[in-house]
Amino acid sequence: MTGPAVWHTAINIHGEAYPTRHYVPNAKGSSDDSFDLEAPQLNYMRAIHEAGHAVTTLTGRAHLHFAQITLGPATTTRSGVTDCCNFFDGRALAVFSAAGERAVDRWLRENGLWTPARAVAAEVGARGDRREFLAINPHVGFGDRQVDYRAVHDLADEALDEHWSAVVRVAIRLVEEQRLEADTIATLAGLPNGRGSAKCPLRQPADPWEETPAQAARFDREYWNED
Repeated sequence: MTGPAVWHTAINIHGEAYPTRHYVPNAKGSSDDSFDLEAPQLNYMRAIHEAGHAVTTLTGRAHLHFAQITLGPATTTRSGVTDCCNFFDGRALAVFSAAGERAVDRWLRENGLWTPARAVAAEVGARGDRREFLAINPHVGFGDRQVDYRAVHDLADEALDEHWSAVVRVAIRLVEEQRLEADTIATLAGLPNGRGSAKCPLRQPADPWEETPAQAARFDREYWNED
């Protein structure tokens, strides 16, 4: 991480400030209108987000169940999901948590679609990812904790750099089929799926870290180097 991170707090969600790396006045959040993209681009953007999560589940040696997106206008707050469990490494969980929003940011930049407004919308769209990660990592924050969330972004960027072609392959297929099972994603990515827990054959957890002890998933300073 180079230099101190700057977080803007212009976004307010349910009465609480939501920190973002980028700033636009009068931002509207993560709705389809905020992205101002054509329908095929919106669909692919959702696929890139979930493909980022899915591939980094595999790179983190966790257990992937499936990835799924909804095509067309968003009718709920969740237009995609990557279902997985068994994160026993804090660094891997950090990468997974930020991979969706950072994959979208990278895709926007590579395709000449990046604007501050779209970048902010992508960050707000990752609110659930951030909330779940921070719930078990209270020492991570936005300039007010021991570890800055920018470090989580940096780790995700590094993983995406290494596995971007796999993310793209998964995203393309995800747009075509809307749901991909773990075996298909592992084949497309060229990565093995991690070991499932004893409960995996019986049920799929609602959250990817539901079956992971908080202390095992803690993301500590030892996992990154600050320049």
